[in-house]
Amino acid sequence: MTATLATVQGRAGAPAAELDLGGPIAGETARRLGCDAAVTRVVFGAGSAVLDVGRATRVPAAATRRAVQARDRSCVWPGCHRPASWGEIHHLRHWAQGGSTDLDNLVLICRAHHWRVHEGGWRLIRADDGMLALPPAADDYATAGSPARAPDTT
Repeated sequence: MTATLATVQGRAGAPAAELDLGGPIAGETARRLGCDAAVTRVVFGAGSAVLDVGRATRVPAAATRRAVQARDRSCVWPGCHRPASWGEIHHLRHWAQGGSTDLDNLVLICRAHHWRVHEGGWRLIRADDGMLALPPAADDYATAGSPARAPDTT
């Protein structure tokens, strides 16, 4: 996948990301895919000359991933009990917005709820007594239109 920094950060008016062997995808889809992928920064100059290729960053180390799975044991979404083996690592504060890749900012979340956070507009917040899942705000619908719907089931 290729995306601009503005797309990954969720800035208004940012262009769509593109899949290497596909077409354009929505910025939220790019951010969801980026939650569990290696990201390499490539900086271009005039005439598309490559100025810098940074190292891959933001992916939790294997030991950190195992620690999150051991701590959370299943999807942390309230009421969901899908096992850790079905889970994906999620940054509570997205890494593109300055969120760290450490245990305090990482949780285990199943694919369905990971989709709900990124494409559905929900927020997952750590509270004193567990996790809170907050639905999209009413003004999100008024300003951005209806969020994406879940994929059809077969």
